[in-house]
Amino acid sequence: MGPTLFGESLRYMGEPGTACDNSLLGKDFQPHHRRDYFAGPEDNQVVHIKSGIPNKAFYLAAMAIGTD
Repeated sequence: MGPTLFGESLRYMGEPGTACDNSLLGKDFQPHHRRDYFAGPEDNQVVHIKSGIPNKAFYLAAMAIGTD
């Protein structure tokens, strides 16, 4: 992502919502728990806002079975 964002990411499956917080990308807004689920029209009901919860579920399952 260039020298400005060296080492940053767009998603962090282990802790959604913590991937980035900077002036170029903004704050990572992925929910990590159902209580934080976003149900508004701004995302057109697609994955960009809602994928944090299944991402974390996959991460937890992979760690539980011993997969990197």
